[in-house]
Amino acid sequence: MFPKNKLLAFITLSFTVITLFNACDSDNIGDTLYTFTDKMLGEELVSDTTLSEFNKLISMTGLSGFVNSYGNMTCFAPDNDAMRSFYEAKGKTKLEGFTADSLKLMAYDHLINGAVIKFVNFNEGRLFNQTMSERYIAINFDGTETYVNKNSKITLKDIVVHNGVIHKIDRVLDPERSGIAETISKDSTFSLFYEALVVTGMVDSLLRTEDESYVMTKGYAEELENALITTISSERHAPYSRKYGYTVLIESNDTYRKHGIENLDDLRAYAASVYDVVYPQDAHIKEETSRENSLNRFVSYHLINKELSYTKFIKDYDTQHMWKTIDLYEYIEPMCSNTLIEVKIDRMSGEHNLFNHLPETGEAIRLVDFDKDAENGVYHEIDGILVYSKAVENELSSKRLRFDFASFFPELTNNNMRGRLSDDKALYRNPLPPGYLDRFKCTEQTVLCYSSANDKLMNYMGDEFFIVVKNAKLYDFDVITPPVPAGTYDVRFGYQSNGRRGVAQFYVDGYPCGVPVNLNNNGSDIDIGYEKPNPANANDPNGFENDKAMRNKGYMKGPGSFKAINPSWYSGNSARENGSNLRKILGTFIFDKAGNHVITVRGLSGGQFQIDFVEFVPTSYIEREDIY
Repeated sequence: MFPKNKLLAFITLSFTVITLFNACDSDNIGDTLYTFTDKMLGEELVSDTTLSEFNKLISMTGLSGFVNSYGNMTCFAPDNDAMRSFYEAKGKTKLEGFTADSLKLMAYDHLINGAVIKFVNFNEGRLFNQTMSERYIAINFDGTETYVNKNSKITLKDIVVHNGVIHKIDRVLDPERSGIAETISKDSTFSLFYEALVVTGMVDSLLRTEDESYVMTKGYAEELENALITTISSERHAPYSRKYGYTVLIESNDTYRKHGIENLDDLRAYAASVYDVVYPQDAHIKEETSRENSLNRFVSYHLINKELSYTKFIKDYDTQHMWKTIDLYEYIEPMCSNTLIEVKIDRMSGEHNLFNHLPETGEAIRLVDFDKDAENGVYHEIDGILVYSKAVENELSSKRLRFDFASFFPELTNNNMRGRLSDDKALYRNPLPPGYLDRFKCTEQTVLCYSSANDKLMNYMGDEFFIVVKNAKLYDFDVITPPVPAGTYDVRFGYQSNGRRGVAQFYVDGYPCGVPVNLNNNGSDIDIGYEKPNPANANDPNGFENDKAMRNKGYMKGPGSFKAINPSWYSGNSARENGSNLRKILGTFIFDKAGNHVITVRGLSGGQFQIDFVEFVPTSYIEREDIY
């Protein structure tokens, strides 16, 4: 349920916004509206008699002024038949039978403030912008029909008004108000998995909704946002909340039956057949609430502490920065300790959301029914049994693992920062206070900034992190990486050099990584030795000899798999062809067991710090590593 205190605060904020909008010059309404008509959204609701019940809801909740104010709004408006069917389903006969809070939620569920989202902008999956009740709208297509949140059909699209757009629907939106554990418990399709979720105690790991101890005042937000003022225009938004979210990947009872699993004992035996092979030292552990127990590991591997809708696994990060001929990977850390789930976009087949694809056999797990919504998460049905088997471990331990730096942090997904569509407008930046990210520890003067994908950036998946410091101090931070399998690895970090970066000392698991690195130096600096690949160079047309020379100095060119969409800041067909896009080899490390690692960076001079991605590359793979 939407917390009452937050609901009241949101109502107050909404009417403050109304007052501000009404005080604006009516001609100064920005350039983001698609079409101007002679009606405001609220006036259209009044004039359309098929929407009279929804308009009554708007009036009863005091939102008439709001929907008649200038701004950008999207409204999914249920018709009268839809409204009356909803009353009946709830045991009511009219709107007056609902409580004031329920009416407010009902209205907010159908309104998106701050964005005009026309039909042409719909893609399969969730919209990025949340409703005023802070819930997501999911779109899916079935033949010629378009549905909202699975079962509300759009009967008339793109009613364009002066301050937004209306899409008429045939069923009231009524998002699930229960937590994800309770929601799964009510879905008989997955009763066996839920039984295992309970006996392992992992059900208790899915209960949080929001960090109530987190406080962001307006003054502190402005202080953080002002710390990010640079010569580059940007929108800056410090987060006012810190929410938790979860994803559960689940096999149905029918899928279990196809594998000979009829009951909990069968599932126990199946889990043991996989995890006692991967972890033979723990095969004797029978207590199912132990995180080392095989059934516990089985269940935990299905649980993720990020709210990942259909497009948030990988599709939203496949921006136009990425070359569409190169397979793309995302690595997700589930609640099963020291394991990873690989998500792949396979360019040859055009498939995305391939989980734990094994090239030798072609096996992979796929989603078959997705975006089953809950208050604090989402769950998806999968078509096969998801396990961290020996084959999966061997695959992950024998390839380059490239982690977009944003993938380290569940908070970015749970608070709707990561996955914003790339555009060519001002950079969209989120300054994050110390302590906001669990895996990132820094001094109080350090301000971490997440920049969403932007057309002018030449970054992997389009986005980046950079760090600034307040009061002319030096940055100092530790970041916990996702886990990698045991082995011997090159550890590298990818970044863009410029004249504002400064000098830093790196450490991996507390060990210093050579001498300090001057991040100001462009690749052409003598200490790096970058040369742009030149087909006219008969001796080294692909730049491979130069690659070797750079490796000897501890550097690599950027990958050839991504580019800048708009080349006004960074030129070249890919990061490999731009001397400011570099990879610094931090060193070769032997990890005797699977696990997370700590990268420490200490600024030694003034300036920013920027990071794009981190790579763990098995030394056995380096000789056959590609340029992408």
